[in-house]
Amino acid sequence: MQAEITTIPELLIKHYGNMTEVGRLIGANRGTIRKYVRDASAESHIVINGRLMVRHRGGDRWKCKESQEAK
Repeated sequence: MQAEITTIPELLIKHYGNMTEVGRLIGANRGTIRKYVRDASAESHIVINGRLMVRHRGGDRWKCKESQEAK
């Protein structure tokens, strides 16, 4: 299986700036999309196969946004 790796700014370009559509695509709300819209270099987030992964504040660990929101 080939992994598709992208960022939120790349998805916004692909979907003509529609934050709501990008949010639906990766399972996040529009506020989360706005939070990462300027992170084009993927320092604090990355989207892998349609799942938003964010960098944990404490270090170099990455966590899935879905598991954080469930808590």
